[in-house]
Amino acid sequence: MYVLSFILRYSESEFSLILAPKASPAALNEDIIGRYFGGDPSSDLHYETARNWIQACSTHSKCNETVSGSTRIDPYFSPLPTRVIEVTREGGHQRLYLRNTEGLHGAYITLTHRWNSGTELCKTTTENYEERLLGSAFGGLPQLFWDALVITEKLDIKYIWIDSICIIQKGDDYADWGREAPKMAQYYQFSIFTLAGTAEDMSNGILHQQPEDITPWVSNLVRLPYRDKMNTLAGHFYVYRRRMSLVDEYISQVRSSILFKRGWILQEWLLSKRLLWYTPQGLFYECQQELPRAYDQSQLAFNRVNPDLRAHLQLKASFHFSNTNIMNFWYHALEVYSGQHLTKPEKDRIMALSGLAKEVSPILANPKRSISAQIDVQKEIYVAGLWLRDLHYGLLWEQDHSAQAWTTKVKEVPSWSFASLMTPVRWPERAKGIQPAFKLNGVCLRRQDEHDDPDHFVFDNHRLRLANATVETARFNPENSFACLHIRGKLHTVHVRGYLDTEENLKSAALSTAYDTAPKSCNWRAICSAFRPEIIAGWGSLEQMRTDKTTCADFGVAVYALHVSTRYLRHGIWLKTSDPVLDVLFVERVEQIDGKGQVYRRLGVGRIVDGDLIREFEDAEERNVRLI
Repeated sequence: MYVLSFILRYSESEFSLILAPKASPAALNEDIIGRYFGGDPSSDLHYETARNWIQACSTHSKCNETVSGSTRIDPYFSPLPTRVIEVTREGGHQRLYLRNTEGLHGAYITLTHRWNSGTELCKTTTENYEERLLGSAFGGLPQLFWDALVITEKLDIKYIWIDSICIIQKGDDYADWGREAPKMAQYYQFSIFTLAGTAEDMSNGILHQQPEDITPWVSNLVRLPYRDKMNTLAGHFYVYRRRMSLVDEYISQVRSSILFKRGWILQEWLLSKRLLWYTPQGLFYECQQELPRAYDQSQLAFNRVNPDLRAHLQLKASFHFSNTNIMNFWYHALEVYSGQHLTKPEKDRIMALSGLAKEVSPILANPKRSISAQIDVQKEIYVAGLWLRDLHYGLLWEQDHSAQAWTTKVKEVPSWSFASLMTPVRWPERAKGIQPAFKLNGVCLRRQDEHDDPDHFVFDNHRLRLANATVETARFNPENSFACLHIRGKLHTVHVRGYLDTEENLKSAALSTAYDTAPKSCNWRAICSAFRPEIIAGWGSLEQMRTDKTTCADFGVAVYALHVSTRYLRHGIWLKTSDPVLDVLFVERVEQIDGKGQVYRRLGVGRIVDGDLIREFEDAEERNVRLI
């Protein structure tokens, strides 16, 4: 029977265990650790469980250092955010104060939530700011906020940070928001934990009693005897069959929740060292180092996770300076982020990534991952969501094949950046032996009437020097949302024809151009040479070229293609050969300036494999191209 108990302890997918008395031998021996706490998330058992989870996390190395490894974290003595809500007791009643922390240290909670009409009504403005410092004008807070304040007090924590309360949101032309938003990487990393409610309807908060008919089991409870290591009968325990597997429950209650559709949630989730998820089915806990746990103490098992969830969990695990290929993390994070919702994309599309960029930058600058190394973060140039050191690959994004046609263009972001469109995007597989085809000579990092000459010259592949100076300039800016690229490369005219609208044609196009996985359906178009419109020379994903499905089917519409890089399609087992495949950006001219090149914007991306068209590119002269 002891063997049976041991097996049941680890059978998280199908069974959970209810332990009878808390101090029973089965619990004390830690042979059976599962326990159902009931449907009241405000019970003492829930708070005790949360405390135990957080305390156990204090020994995790990844949970007590910044992602970049630059700083050790003591969550109970961390630098406080610029402002916090102080939760106190006066005369037996809860009292709130908005506090300017002025560099003090302490322990605090962060709250992540979806903004709605209730949030708008209770936000801090220049009109109520002084009153809140004095402990008044907190009426009208949504129930979620009140519940978060109760949890803060119950867990003996004095401060909580809520963005809509602790950042001035109106009356100062967003000046305070502009100062505070870039600090969120620190705020979420240094908090004791981040509190999140995942229900779609949060009008009742997160501490309301669950209906009696919502239980995690679908079978009768089975009482079994417990025998200890000496085979002595020592009490009993209960077994029940789950309504759904723990993995499916985590997916439905956390990963697929409406909260995870927010654009800001990605960096909040990735940067938070510990998270308490209050879901309609119960409590979940997640930290940087271990797989998520559920309310009954069960823990996700990696070998039971489907590929999509595995990729999700690996994303958080790989966000650490020990990751030897942090760029893979970055593009995976962007693919997740690109499909999420932002209420104010013009303001937030780049800003909602700034916390991640601030942690990735020192990892890139420290390739040997040495904690004691002297690194120069300023040498890492970050422009509109991409890194200058990897720009040839970063430019090759395309709209995700399963995505709806994009509806919103972000005007403040250059066309060559994925962030310019509110649509899910993906990057191709990073194959070996890819060779860059153009040279990046310079960049302009601000909008201006003319881009005749770059503000900064590029040297050493990804560093900048002021155009009118001989010294290197410090230019890492996680908030940068614009750059004009000054390129010297091959630009050639090709023709865009109709859609490759059968699975067979798409498969042929993918296989012939070394594309990793052939799409079953997507908006690829046939690309051909102007001289041989009858021969399909490659494919193009032109998400910003607005024509209907019948336009350009016969002879094609002329567009420019910029040669970005060359990859190789390899053949044979014994006698190996390889054929070149060109990665190209399709662009259209928006401005021509005599003598100093032309200005273009991006239409899409594609690949060319036809040998004759490739030779046309080889024979083309290099041009000065400005990409905006």
